[in-house]
Amino acid sequence: MNANPTGAVLLLDGRLDDEPTAALAHEALIDGLTAGGWAVDDWRLQGDKIAWCAGCFKCWTQTPGVCAHNDDGRAFTERWVKSDLVVFLTPVTFGGYSSELKKALDHVIPILLPFMQKRRGETRHPQRYESRRDLLVVGTVPAGRSESAEAQTFKRLVQRNTLNMQPPRWTVGVLEEGTGAWEVRVAVNGLLAEVGVDGVLAADGAGREKVVA
Repeated sequence: MNANPTGAVLLLDGRLDDEPTAALAHEALIDGLTAGGWAVDDWRLQGDKIAWCAGCFKCWTQTPGVCAHNDDGRAFTERWVKSDLVVFLTPVTFGGYSSELKKALDHVIPILLPFMQKRRGETRHPQRYESRRDLLVVGTVPAGRSESAEAQTFKRLVQRNTLNMQPPRWTVGVLEEGTGAWEVRVAVNGLLAEVGVDGVLAADGAGREKVVA
């Protein structure tokens, strides 16, 4: 961890296995963020104790800002609030997030208020806290599927999620499984740059094809 970090990053790793392209993306994210001087909280969600949201809304009505489940979900909310940048890494699953990442993201609800406000013609929840954090999302899909309906649905989901999360800057990219190490790094560093992170390009092999759809 950098002694004088640029900012705090919460990297939510929603992988369910060690698929090579996602592993390369994870490595590139860590390398790019640390090279940029960011303090990285790298959280592999699989295996952690985070209960499924019960939909009880006690985090709004009984213990404001605190989930009724006393498990790692409470730490998730705290680490989210303290971050300057949140990164999602996930296989695209039916156009959405992996089950592990989705389960964790349900615990974002406590950082919202139970009230409603109208913004740009839509009804949204206001934030509980004044601080905001940028958002970077990397999804992986099978080879040849980066332009599929599933991938487009995934990007649309991220865009809709930002309406409540309210990140100052956000970006989303989709990588195809089987993409080479160099291409993954080029793609990931491009995404990092979009949220204000200057990464360092480095990879094995040759070629610089555009791989983020």
